[in-house]
Amino acid sequence: MKIELRKGRSLFWSIGLLAIVGTISVLAQSGRSVIAQQLNCDRPQGDVEVRACIRLRYELADKRLNDVYKQLIAKLNGEEKALLSEAQLGWIKQRDNTCEFEVYRNRGGTGYQGFLNECLERSTKQRTAELEKYFKER
Repeated sequence: MKIELRKGRSLFWSIGLLAIVGTISVLAQSGRSVIAQQLNCDRPQGDVEVRACIRLRYELADKRLNDVYKQLIAKLNGEEKALLSEAQLGWIKQRDNTCEFEVYRNRGGTGYQGFLNECLERSTKQRTAELEKYFKER
């Protein structure tokens, strides 16, 4: 990434900008950011925290789904693994398209991403329950 300094900008400001960009990239790469760890999702304060908590709930649901999927696929033979893998990819596409459709009228609004994440969380939890059922039947 190349960052060019504009004339009139101080060295201090430029170093601060680089520090912020670096911090953001580190936080984006970490599993949970410092901000997410400090959230009180039982009592979020303001729209920003509400949206962050909704996003965090979806991320946790997605992580749980991935854990259950990995446990289930480890129990399957080659052909079953291939079928489940194909089914899961199809389910992801269907989930994403269904949720995009469900919240389409909110596009451009401040609540859009929150509504989308709520739909993704709900659908992901339903799929996790389905995979858990298959896992228990094995």
